[in-house]
Amino acid sequence: MIEPSHPRPPGSPSAERVHPREQVEMMARFRRGIASSMVLLKDLTPWGARVEGVGALEPDEVIALSLPGCRPSLAFVAWANAHCAGLEFIEPLDDDLFVDLVARYGLSGGKLASAAA
Repeated sequence: MIEPSHPRPPGSPSAERVHPREQVEMMARFRRGIASSMVLLKDLTPWGARVEGVGALEPDEVIALSLPGCRPSLAFVAWANAHCAGLEFIEPLDDDLFVDLVARYGLSGGKLASAAA
């Protein structure tokens, strides 16, 4: 596993997730250099996302991701294979935005996994 390219919140182990993944299905605009395309976002946390349909990427590469109704966010490629990639946002999503995106595009009926605990 590749270590995060940006620091985690104080006191959180780098090997553990800061937030649980929320399963979602939403289209997002993906920008790499001057090339831009639409990708399918499959899971989301305030700190990152997994996207499909991105092509070959390199770990630590910087990309921009525009979530629905949002300004572009910069992210590092944490890992990638031929079909998908894990991204780590340079700045975490605002809590209200994260909750709204999961409510609109989540596959768990709009209920956050963390609220089920």
